[in-house]
Amino acid sequence: MGTALSQDDLALRTLARQFPRSTGTAVDDLVSLYSALGPVQTQVPRAAFVFAASRLPGITHETVVEAFESYALVKGTTLRGTVHSSTPLHHAWSAAITRGWLDTSLTKALSLQAVSSDDVRAETAAYAADLWRERDDLVAHVLEWLGEHEPDGRGVAADTSTRNLIRSAPGLVRRPPDRRWHTRTDTLYRAAVAVVDVDVDAHDPDVARRALVRTHLASYGPATRRDVAWWLGERLRPVDAAVDALGDEIVRLEGPDGTTYLDLADAPDGSTYEGGVRMLPEFDGVLLGFEGTGPERGRFTAIDNLPTIFNKVNGMCSPIVLDGTRIVARWRIVPRGARIDVEVLPLPGERPPDEAAVADALTAVEAVLDTEVAELRTVVE
Repeated sequence: MGTALSQDDLALRTLARQFPRSTGTAVDDLVSLYSALGPVQTQVPRAAFVFAASRLPGITHETVVEAFESYALVKGTTLRGTVHSSTPLHHAWSAAITRGWLDTSLTKALSLQAVSSDDVRAETAAYAADLWRERDDLVAHVLEWLGEHEPDGRGVAADTSTRNLIRSAPGLVRRPPDRRWHTRTDTLYRAAVAVVDVDVDAHDPDVARRALVRTHLASYGPATRRDVAWWLGERLRPVDAAVDALGDEIVRLEGPDGTTYLDLADAPDGSTYEGGVRMLPEFDGVLLGFEGTGPERGRFTAIDNLPTIFNKVNGMCSPIVLDGTRIVARWRIVPRGARIDVEVLPLPGERPPDEAAVADALTAVEAVLDTEVAELRTVVE
């Protein structure tokens, strides 16, 4: 395996991928970024915007809106059953490997006997083929259809979690009712094939899995096999099979404590990472590219800080401040009329970020959210 990688080596190699040198701030540049980094978890609407600003400083609110309005980027429920923004191709790959567990979950939740999960998915897509459908109307239609074809399943389908499963079909994409993508809930659903030139159902799961393993390592590597599996929402066996199928494209590296890491054979060595302070969104990939309960979540901050970042009660993840190779603080927006205040909350054991550097980084946030920061303050809890 060669010389063992240190914790610093791991951090630099990942950050060089997560924060490539910016080549521009147009729609095409944003789409290229997504093509390189893969699906981005964005159930908080503004996360897609802050993500763009943190990687392409200077990108404007209108540019990100246009990427979604033109469906150069799409939003859907895919990996791990969570909302992700991605290119249409990555959405299709994600949908291909998500269908397996979704079908199993639907069959169990609906107690299907007369129809299959494929039938439910097909009816959902057919109803949303010609028009954008309100999410409640979509669920109501599927429940009515189930009542006609699977009478014993209709009552069970009224359960909240099962209703969420119905409208989380990976063959669908979602959007808000207007152009306010950064603040509005995605209440409209449509069959993906109706808005993008990608047949979501045409992708073989094994091929898609190999492609996404490659994408994950290109974005978050070096990573353990458990990290890859967690990110995909998959079991280890199919991920191991995908890694084996990729052959010489994948190398194995030794890290701290003898841990084995996977990486692409042609991956960067981390020397291109420029550092600096960056304001990262909720659910950012520097945390969510790694197993939820694994040690790699501590690659950029102490494991003990994770409960401060993640709220187990509501499942939310705070926006974070990255300073060089460390996540050093949380941050939050406080509305102030047409402007906003920003509060920075340092994490225990980390050096608080310099306010002047934070202020500089916030110019990217102002541009992408089309707002102005009235006051920046550090809050020690």
